[in-house]
Amino acid sequence: MAAPIETTQGFTLRGKVRKIDGRPVMNVALQSYSLEVLHSGNPHHASMSLDKVAVEIVPSSNSEYDGAVKLTVWRRNHPNDSKAPAWRFRYTVTALVIADLVSA
Repeated sequence: MAAPIETTQGFTLRGKVRKIDGRPVMNVALQSYSLEVLHSGNPHHASMSLDKVAVEIVPSSNSEYDGAVKLTVWRRNHPNDSKAPAWRFRYTVTALVIADLVSA
């Protein structure tokens, strides 16, 4: 299996998040996901399989954000991977962050 691809995006919430035992009460769900295969920068119709797509909330490294959503994609190796180093992937992800806010 190929090494996982990871990306992280910060988010800001409107309001104060309720905490239990010092941990914010929030979760994340994968709302939509699309993946496009590129060869030498051009879209390419190729079959590929994904073993796992995971989305989770992690602490943000930037203090401007309330947290961050981390996306990890594990992809199975394709027999032609080593023969065609020009393979790349472009994706779009929409994540839904669900938080329990403290009422004012």
